[in-house]
Amino acid sequence: MPDLDTYRGFDMSAFRPATTAALRETVARPVTAEDLVDAQGRCAGTALDPGDPAAQAVPMVPSGIALEMTECDVVKRAGAPEKIDIGANERADRTAVLTYIRGGRPGIYHFTAGRLTLMERAPEPPPAPRPVRQAPRPKRTSS
Repeated sequence: MPDLDTYRGFDMSAFRPATTAALRETVARPVTAEDLVDAQGRCAGTALDPGDPAAQAVPMVPSGIALEMTECDVVKRAGAPEKIDIGANERADRTAVLTYIRGGRPGIYHFTAGRLTLMERAPEPPPAPRPVRQAPRPKRTSS
């Protein structure tokens, strides 16, 4: 029988999620004009033209996309969007929707006040039509 007076349980303090608590307390910096895209999908300080195939093919920052990122953070990671819709919501906050059909991160990214609030899957292109196979012709036999 174990001696319960001297028994010590496991020290669970090593498993405490201290790092996630620090993330919750992190305050995002304010969104500035340099963090917003224009109607052509360009960010301030971006030298590449979004119509340039090189700008669409190669993202400037090869990393993931997460909620609360700014519009330009997403553009720097996903490249120039195929479609851009900029407007305002009922509270007069700026809204933007960036749509990517092709590329490494296809999707529809919704922003409110310059921050990413919703990510949706991009509509998949219709499947390519299947080629019609013709039945093989019967071989002629010579008699």
